[in-house]
Amino acid sequence: MREILYRAISLCKGEHWLYGQPRHYARNPHTEKWTIYDPKTGIETDIVPETLGEYSEISDKESNPIYEDDIVKVESLQPDTFGKECICMVIYEEGCFWLKRTDKPQVKQTLRMAELENNIEIIGNIHDNPELLKGATDERN
Repeated sequence: MREILYRAISLCKGEHWLYGQPRHYARNPHTEKWTIYDPKTGIETDIVPETLGEYSEISDKESNPIYEDDIVKVESLQPDTFGKECICMVIYEEGCFWLKRTDKPQVKQTLRMAELENNIEIIGNIHDNPELLKGATDERN
């Protein structure tokens, strides 16, 4: 069975990443909050909800796990569509992970390991490195 993992930036401990399972509390609009629970430590921490991203189950060529909202450099993936090299954002929509070009948001490609083996490198994410989007609009929508 697939293990679903997430990451998000902590509200309580500064600007760093937490990993685990998200929890949503909505007793009323004034107390609504998101947390991440780390099953390894048993600690639950408040997070910035906009930074919550799911693990794609795919790693880059350096074996780094790829998450939603990562910015990646892709080489030789469908040269007619993507060119020899391009910068893409990892998004989740329509039930799967996609690579969406930052320079041509209408162009997207499903994120599949067989197509990407050794051809993808994480260069940042939209929260820590928004400058990598090169002025592109919000590609998540």
